[in-house]
Amino acid sequence: MNAMQKKRFFITLIILAVFLIAVIISLPGCKKQSVSEDAEIILAAGRDLSPGYKDPYFSTVILKTWEPLIAISDDGDIEPKLALSWESNESRTEWLFHLRKGVTFQDGVPFNAKAAVENFKRYSHMGYRPSSFYGFAIERVYPGLLEAEAVDDFLLKLTFKKPVPMLIYRMAGWGSAMFSPHCFNADTGDFVSTAMGTGPFYIADRKDNEYTVLKRYDNYYGEKAKAKSVRIKVIPSPETRYSAMKSGEVHGVIDLGGLTPILARELVKDERFACNAAKSTISHYLTLNGRRFPFSDERMRIALNLAIDREKIVKHYFCGFGTPTMSFLNSTNPFTKVYPPYTDMEKAKKLASDVLQGRRQKVKFLLHQYGVSRYPYKIISEFIQAELRPLGLDVEIVMVDNQASRKTMQRGEFDMSIGTRGLPNLDPTWLLHEFFSAEGGMNKSSSFGYYNPVIENCFAQLDYTYPIPERARLYDTIIRQLLIHPAVVPLLEDTNLAVYDKRLGGYKAITYGITLDKVHWIRKDEAGQ
Repeated sequence: MNAMQKKRFFITLIILAVFLIAVIISLPGCKKQSVSEDAEIILAAGRDLSPGYKDPYFSTVILKTWEPLIAISDDGDIEPKLALSWESNESRTEWLFHLRKGVTFQDGVPFNAKAAVENFKRYSHMGYRPSSFYGFAIERVYPGLLEAEAVDDFLLKLTFKKPVPMLIYRMAGWGSAMFSPHCFNADTGDFVSTAMGTGPFYIADRKDNEYTVLKRYDNYYGEKAKAKSVRIKVIPSPETRYSAMKSGEVHGVIDLGGLTPILARELVKDERFACNAAKSTISHYLTLNGRRFPFSDERMRIALNLAIDREKIVKHYFCGFGTPTMSFLNSTNPFTKVYPPYTDMEKAKKLASDVLQGRRQKVKFLLHQYGVSRYPYKIISEFIQAELRPLGLDVEIVMVDNQASRKTMQRGEFDMSIGTRGLPNLDPTWLLHEFFSAEGGMNKSSSFGYYNPVIENCFAQLDYTYPIPERARLYDTIIRQLLIHPAVVPLLEDTNLAVYDKRLGGYKAITYGITLDKVHWIRKDEAGQ
């Protein structure tokens, strides 16, 4: 090699070295791009979090655009919000609420007792209103409400026909959402414009099933939101949400089931991302058709309850993010207890054999598309399919869309299904009644066909039992009866995962949603701390 060739060789090496350094620097995790503090934060959700004008809330509480009179705190307790304190008469038929002063709705209308009364007029006129979140009916939250009255500017009085001892627990969260009277028609319950609440964010723009843009409400009475602008994109597929995170298209996931635990675990292998978790109000369970064989026989329901290995489901398909349980009522509710699960396959086989008498039985397992888009239900259904084979049950898994699944369940043309249930408030009465009373709406519409005389007696006693400790004992009796005589098969309590770009600060999971008002781009001086 002559001198000229050597010179060219070294120049080529230098060019290659510079190129490799540039490539390495550009790789994910090797360089943190600076982001303006005012830059829009983009988050992904699996569903539309602001369904709009016909929804009773317009948008989910997760977005922090509206607030209730009484809230559920980040860790699941009752928390004063627009009502700072309350008291009732001895018979629990009259309740007084002392309202927060100095609060305005996002359209500038003052919040006071008069505005609260208008909201109660809306509640009473709109009838039952379904929702993507929790449907609303005034009788569920305010049974026998006679009058909502503004005693003075900041004192609200509610009067009832009969005692309502659980009122505060019913109102917490979704049960007492307040909106500006200018944004709804009190006679129909419909919103006539974008909903205006009192929260730290307001809805600046939205497009059905595509996106919602939140802006900081600078006249908020409390601590202002950290971010100026947050865009929530609707991305139904968890795999697509994962890819959007990897590509930088979105900076975090929001809502329940934002990413499956397996995808979240994979994502945080990339050092650009982080994840934290909190206990969730959501429980996963199997619905059983108690109106037709084989689950019309209680012995087969008990067999299924004993055969399912919930520990494996949590470990392998939720990556340890969850709590196995045999209790239907989620432990974030103050009126339940944790009942750890156990399996007894030999007893399960014996019970199933007694029912089937040596025959094998085909079982139709409905798998809802909606659930599959948020949770690892497909692989869990296949696991359950294998678990039930030794019981003599041959499970056929059938994927259906949401509308078809509801109709199929109402007609009773299925044997089992998997789904979730959350807590619309902190009073378990309505939820337990809907599922397990012979007259319960969910009992009928989902073909449980369930009747338990002990539980029916508890519901009858709840109608005239007012002291909270005595009611708590009745709730516990119902839960224990469901362990002995199951109607559904609880699997696990979910864990809420907050997965996000590390350039964001304040991104924490709570029992329902994230600390959205605390989320912000990390400043350079913060990053160095």
